[in-house]
Amino acid sequence: MRPLSILVASVILVPLLVSQNSRACTRVYTHVKVKSTLVVFVHDPSGKPLPNMKIIAYEFIRKPPHSELAASAVTGKDGKAAIGLGQDDYSIGAVHAGVSSEVAQIDVYDGGYGASEISLTWPGGPITEIQNVSGVLALGKGKDPWADAEVALKDAVSEKSIGEVEADSQGRFKFPGIQPGFYALHVKAKIPYPARLPQLEGDIPIQVSNSAANYELPTWGYTASSCGLSAYKDTQSMIIFSP
Repeated sequence: MRPLSILVASVILVPLLVSQNSRACTRVYTHVKVKSTLVVFVHDPSGKPLPNMKIIAYEFIRKPPHSELAASAVTGKDGKAAIGLGQDDYSIGAVHAGVSSEVAQIDVYDGGYGASEISLTWPGGPITEIQNVSGVLALGKGKDPWADAEVALKDAVSEKSIGEVEADSQGRFKFPGIQPGFYALHVKAKIPYPARLPQLEGDIPIQVSNSAANYELPTWGYTASSCGLSAYKDTQSMIIFSP
């Protein structure tokens, strides 16, 4: 997993807590005081500006689902977008091709003070580095074979669809000949869950690299939760892929 940070007015913020809010289950940071009209700068881990990133701000509310969409914007060629918010608390992040950036928790003040710009790194993690886009999909703590799972691959930067396959009876899938780069691997249960249950579906950010430590995607036990797609690394630890 890559280290995460948010740079606001030259101050680096570190993770404070893991929220139970369904809009920010994984990467919530300490409160940042900002002005009501602020600029959000989205960049890759090297600092390169990222255009066409959708910025989404959610307002926290008391009643279920405990958050609601407050504002959205799309970054320009300089990786920046202006967004206006009322005086309140929000979570704010960026998403592209189903993959999320870091998520910041902000306090908006109307007194004319606070940061006028915040910076978010995309992708926010976790990112799995692999040499080949292949592996075995499994379910739950027991890691039972996830037979017939629907698997789609797309370029996470251009959003170009690479292809779709179906896992075999043992949960194995493969996309041969994929060039190095950043991709989103979308996995989905072939038969929809009942409406009252979370759907087993989501995006797994992957980095294809010839020097990656993982030859293929590790065998994790996937599960659905209120936070989206998750997976058991083992019986004691879990990865949450969705914000």
